[in-house]
Amino acid sequence: MNDINYILDVMPHRYPFLMVDRIIEHKKKESIRTLKNVSINEPYFQGHFPTRPIMPGVLILEAIAQSGCLLMVDFMEDPSKKLVFMSKVLSYKIYDNVIPGDQLFIEAKLLQHKLGSFKFAATCFVKDKKIASTEFFATIVDKENE
Repeated sequence: MNDINYILDVMPHRYPFLMVDRIIEHKKKESIRTLKNVSINEPYFQGHFPTRPIMPGVLILEAIAQSGCLLMVDFMEDPSKKLVFMSKVLSYKIYDNVIPGDQLFIEAKLLQHKLGSFKFAATCFVKDKKIASTEFFATIVDKENE
């Protein structure tokens, strides 16, 4: 359940917007720790400060949201019939840059949930250095017929 095949099974995201490579630790319905390997081959590095490439903060936030989504799967009977949307960001702070070659570790904890709405606190690290933190809401919705 921690490899990319599981992630591809339960998430609709694909390259270049799949921002989670592996689940490191998963406490069902409580918390999740994921990994994003940051490569110079990422398409956004071509235009986001080409002479000093850094991962855009909004994409770090997207990786956090996808990590929360992977935890929300615990509450779904059939993830293929659902979508998850980030619905509100309460706070978001970036403490340092993420650069090519970094491994971004994301720790997300479920704070509360009611019906299809979930509140999370999350922190990102590179090695032991805190990179970003946030509190946000995400919502499960029915997938419309394709």
